[in-house]
Amino acid sequence: PENSAARFPGMVGQVMVVGAAFGTLWLWKPLARVPWLSSALSQTRIAIDKNMMRLVIIGVGLVLASGVAMIVVQAISIGSGIPEAIATKFGNVWVTRMLQSSILMGIVFAVYRKAAKNNASPGRTEMYAILILGFAVLFTSSLIAHAAATSQIVSIMLDFFHNAAASIWIGGLILLGFAAVPKILAIDDEKIKATALSILIPRFSTIVVTLLGIAVITGPVLLFTLESNLSLTLASVYGQILVIKLSLAGVMVGMGAYSQFVVQKRAVAVMVGGESRVQGSNLRHYAKTLKAEAGVGIALLLAVSLMANGALPAGQFPAYGRQAADGQSAFAEESKTEFVRMLYADGGKIQLVITPFAVGQNNFKMSFLNQDGSSAAAIGSATIKLTQIDKGIGPIAIEAKKQSEGVFSADAAFSLPGNWNIEIEGVSTQGSNMLGSLEANVKPELSNLEFKIDQYKTPVKSQPYYPAFDAARQSIWVGDQVLGSSRIWQLNIATGNYTLHKISNAVLVTNVMPAPDGRLWYIDPIGGSGGGSNKGALGVYNPEDNSSKQFVMPVGGIPRGLTMDHNGNLWITIDLANKVAKFEPAREKFSLFDIPTPDAGPAEIASDSSGVMWFAESAGKIAKIDPDRGKITEYAPNSELQTFDEPTAVFPDPKSSNIYISEHTGHTITVFNSLLGTFREYPPVNEDGLPFGMTMDGYGNLWFAEHTIDRLGVIDPRTGEGSEAKVPIAGSTIQWITSDDKGKIWFAA
Repeated sequence: PENSAARFPGMVGQVMVVGAAFGTLWLWKPLARVPWLSSALSQTRIAIDKNMMRLVIIGVGLVLASGVAMIVVQAISIGSGIPEAIATKFGNVWVTRMLQSSILMGIVFAVYRKAAKNNASPGRTEMYAILILGFAVLFTSSLIAHAAATSQIVSIMLDFFHNAAASIWIGGLILLGFAAVPKILAIDDEKIKATALSILIPRFSTIVVTLLGIAVITGPVLLFTLESNLSLTLASVYGQILVIKLSLAGVMVGMGAYSQFVVQKRAVAVMVGGESRVQGSNLRHYAKTLKAEAGVGIALLLAVSLMANGALPAGQFPAYGRQAADGQSAFAEESKTEFVRMLYADGGKIQLVITPFAVGQNNFKMSFLNQDGSSAAAIGSATIKLTQIDKGIGPIAIEAKKQSEGVFSADAAFSLPGNWNIEIEGVSTQGSNMLGSLEANVKPELSNLEFKIDQYKTPVKSQPYYPAFDAARQSIWVGDQVLGSSRIWQLNIATGNYTLHKISNAVLVTNVMPAPDGRLWYIDPIGGSGGGSNKGALGVYNPEDNSSKQFVMPVGGIPRGLTMDHNGNLWITIDLANKVAKFEPAREKFSLFDIPTPDAGPAEIASDSSGVMWFAESAGKIAKIDPDRGKITEYAPNSELQTFDEPTAVFPDPKSSNIYISEHTGHTITVFNSLLGTFREYPPVNEDGLPFGMTMDGYGNLWFAEHTIDRLGVIDPRTGEGSEAKVPIAGSTIQWITSDDKGKIWFAA
């Protein structure tokens, strides 16, 4: 944000300079070919050019002020003074930019004083000098943009031409809207006014069409050189801002079309003498239209500033830059004995390799790289700092030994499993230091995990089904499937004691979900029966006063899955009806949404970290729901070698874009990357197991119920390694599991 705030005024300023200079040279040429019109507009032209020069002076002032802010922000970001910031590569470009801008300010001010003294317009030679220097300042922007990080002259030139096209377009609009058109509209003679506009509008439109062609070519090619993965781009913040930028450009094109096909037509009508009073009145608002269009252009520049100073998609999602196209080979991206990450530092990159990335002694290899991938020879020494976040141990500083140019190595120990912060600093002998940090979850290998199962028997015979963790009460809630029991059990984790909660009007309780307000939502699949039909019911229970209320489902079927979105609305999958229901507690109202696939068999539903709902379709797909529109989009593997075998449950990874799917009769777990749209199937842990509900432990391992074999399966999602914990309860038929805030696994048997 600080970088964007510092650079944005400079971007606006350089656009004003280039657009005003180019527009002055381009727009007036056809008017000069009409002697009577040129003579009639001579004094108006001088007034316009004075305003134009004021705009240029303001623009250069913005560039200079922005330059001061940029170097201050740069100094703060590298933790040093302004002289040290100037000594960096960025600082070298900054010095050039400030010198050019200062010279430009001197020339502009001199030309303005000369024109004002002589009551004349600036000469063409003077305007060409201003334009050339304006382009030179504009070129320095490309030297500190994302394109410069590729160190490819093609990318830098593409960026420059793209920026030049945008500057002429938006700067030309600022010139027309704030300098030229208001003066022309102030002319009393309607014919002179209309004739001038009827020539200026198509003249400007002609160059805009050319500029759009340049932008359409350079923009996509430049984007491809920066990031070739379109899916990754669209999923990133960079891509989202790009969509906003393109939308604003579309608005500008629409407003330009209005000028060309509506305003210009009115001007022609006035010029030839038809309906002069009405059409002349309509022309008076044209200046406001141009100012609005220029305002949209400035908003577009703000989007450009945010993109230029934000992370590229690969920087936001560095792990996905290494994803393999082959589904099975994807498990080899991060082997069991090596952890590889690319950290993006100011002025370069740091490649970190940790071997074997396990509890105990590890080797840390750091390669400091320039933006073009070459070794950063200026790095003279390097330090690692390790902090165990969970236990608050550290930071532990380790000096690394130099192996070769830009490459350093150190041996250090992860003394405990869990979350570690790793901070790396490369000390430069010439410019700014390179800093990078990340958090890493150091896991014990599954083969080293010890499984200890404690049993908490209910006071009376029951059929607990779907456990849910309540962090506020440190309790496990679980519904009872005994017909007519009408109860929910609450297990106090600290004491191991149960509390029985009797629910009035309920027949039996399956799914339960603690809400942020402390109430408990549940499904009664038999509630609401009557008249020969079964609809089931959604219920809400308040443990504080033992009050409850049921809402009969709006359609017949079997309510199966239950989740809550970020707005507190409940979503329920309804089998047999082939629908998903949304319930709004504030209005006590249901809405129904049809599933595209007939007889899809909707099963478990869950909400991911962004608030999107996902559910399994036992017929062979998964689906997501847009909570705002209720739109359902379905997904299934495209490969003939991979199909879904009765997807039963979904589990969105809280820290990534992965959606885990239990394939009940497929005996395995499949992961769907919602960012890239890819499926990967894990090797089965047990061919006899029927995977059901899933959750994650504190190490990020995925646990799942195996339903019929008295075991719980566990997979390390990073490596695909699997293991099992034996459950000492014969006929346990475990279906649903959950985890608490300490990473312990809870299940109902």
